[in-house]
Amino acid sequence: MLRTLFSIGFRPFFLAAGWFGAAWVLLWVSFLLKGSPSLGSLHPILWHGHEMLYGLAAAVIAGFLLTASQNWTGLTSTTPASLGALFAVWTLARLGFLFPDWIPLWLTSVADLAFFPLLALIVARVLWRARNRNNYLLVPLLLAFAALNLAIHLDFHGLLPGIGMPALHLTVYLVTGLLVFMGGRVIPYFTERRLPELRVRRWPAVDWATLLATFAILPGYLWLGRDPVLAPLLLAAAVLNLVRLVAWRPWGTAGVPLLWILHVSYFWIPVGFLLQGLHLLGAPVPWSIGIHALMVGALGGLILGMMSRVSLGHTGRPLEPPR
Repeated sequence: MLRTLFSIGFRPFFLAAGWFGAAWVLLWVSFLLKGSPSLGSLHPILWHGHEMLYGLAAAVIAGFLLTASQNWTGLTSTTPASLGALFAVWTLARLGFLFPDWIPLWLTSVADLAFFPLLALIVARVLWRARNRNNYLLVPLLLAFAALNLAIHLDFHGLLPGIGMPALHLTVYLVTGLLVFMGGRVIPYFTERRLPELRVRRWPAVDWATLLATFAILPGYLWLGRDPVLAPLLLAAAVLNLVRLVAWRPWGTAGVPLLWILHVSYFWIPVGFLLQGLHLLGAPVPWSIGIHALMVGALGGLILGMMSRVSLGHTGRPLEPPR
């Protein structure tokens, strides 16, 4: 049974992400209402954001990339032993953040900080062996996650107080950039294959402009922070992502759940950027609303859609989820 569970990347990481996403949100609500569980010396908001990104999102990213890299290259990305070891590192970090009074923070940090470099090494190895240059960009993206995670841990340990929250927001934009990058590949592709009569459109100029505007938010936020000067870039990214989505004709997917969940989720990306842009321009919109539109709306919805599709497709089941 364990050999089957660790036979391919999506099995352990998608299963764990499903349970983790539900359980940790309940834990967060319990903390807000009753002050339990104990978070030890950890900053509550930083703990919550870190675990949603470096716990939940990281597991889904790992499950997706380890599985997709096999499809892209025709090579096996992991063995049951190497996949089990990577999963053990992720699990140890989650237990450390769940029981900070029992597990030393240094041990939690060692496990958590090892995860993305190890994942990058595995993905880089299989892409390099296959000379799959189209996806080389994923490796520096994974290393960027590792660098931002290091900044958050330096805050947790009191070595660089205050750096954790900006690093967390940069991680949100990095995750969103990854959604825009991968979404632009898979959403129109899946839509074309299932509904060729829709005549999905792809405009290369709009695609490139959308990617550039989305990823430009990272250095923009790093340099400016929450400055009104950043608002035009956020609004431009919102408009470009919306135009891109309209070209995919989302209204025609209403009868296909595995498609419309992807389109509806992607719609939250322009909504999130719009809300943040309005906040910076002085509108009565909390900054966190934009963060949650991107992470709960876009990331959460795409997680559900992609986990369902990948799990059905890679276990030989028809792509027709039961009602």
